[in-house]
Amino acid sequence: MKTFVTVLLGAALLTGCEQAQKAKESYSALSKLKDAGEKMEANMDAAKTQREERVKRGDTLSLPYKELQAFLPTELSGYTAANPTGQSMKMSGIAFSTAGRDFTKDSVTVKTELIDYNGANQLYQGASAMLGLGMESEDDEQITKSTTLGVDGASGMATYRKKDRQAELMLAVGNRFLIKVSADKQPDMELVESVAKQMQLEKLAEM
Repeated sequence: MKTFVTVLLGAALLTGCEQAQKAKESYSALSKLKDAGEKMEANMDAAKTQREERVKRGDTLSLPYKELQAFLPTELSGYTAANPTGQSMKMSGIAFSTAGRDFTKDSVTVKTELIDYNGANQLYQGASAMLGLGMESEDDEQITKSTTLGVDGASGMATYRKKDRQAELMLAVGNRFLIKVSADKQPDMELVESVAKQMQLEKLAEM
């Protein structure tokens, strides 16, 4: 009988501990969601303030794509550079410009892209705020880490997919520009980060 009571008490204590742990985990998750929401709101407020400052200066248009191309890397050691591409688009009160250049070496391709959302701020704010959340994760499939590449006014995420060895970096700069660098057949994220650093990030952040 004593053994039975002891088992029951042990089970009750175990259940109570499990419930307490689950409650703690739920509270922690809710707290993290709250913090993430507050951080996103702060990021969007900062973007709005910077946008208002540009409007006061009369800076409301995206750069022509030819000017954007000047910020792209011109060479990558050991790789062959393709001609730069780009376009400027306007539709329904929204305007943006894009520029890009690919680099190839044997079967490896590095893609760079720069987008100026100054004329389409409503499309940019949500993505920029998300990139500034500081997300970090790793599982059997991929690694995700936050990064600023050491540049004030920049925030983003680098992702490495382990199975297909695909590296990708997305960086929001100056609450206006979005940079994307991707490369296949990579051992890590080092190459995409080094390529992004060639794109005059400090100058873009100050515009």
